[in-house]
Amino acid sequence: MVLGSFIGALGSYLGFILVTVWVGYRVNEDVANGAIHGALVALLAGIFSFISMYTVGSLFNMGPGLDLLSFGISGVIIGLLVNGLLGMVGSVIGSYISTNN
Repeated sequence: MVLGSFIGALGSYLGFILVTVWVGYRVNEDVANGAIHGALVALLAGIFSFISMYTVGSLFNMGPGLDLLSFGISGVIIGLLVNGLLGMVGSVIGSYISTNN
């Protein structure tokens, strides 16, 4: 979220990949286990991001909160799927780096 506020959407995705590469590297197990951990981390981060945007939108009278998200609930679901896929890719890379060292 921090990179996303400075760089935009590309920074947000880059942040997910960097964090999940680190998660996959730290798992120190096989690639499949790293992929599962990375996907879970990315999904939890996406859910936390959605809850925080919804809460801020509701507290500051910006509508019901979902107005902050341009595609509504279907956009949230698609975003969570994209986060999970990016998390798996990043953690597979990190697991691969870890097992080859």
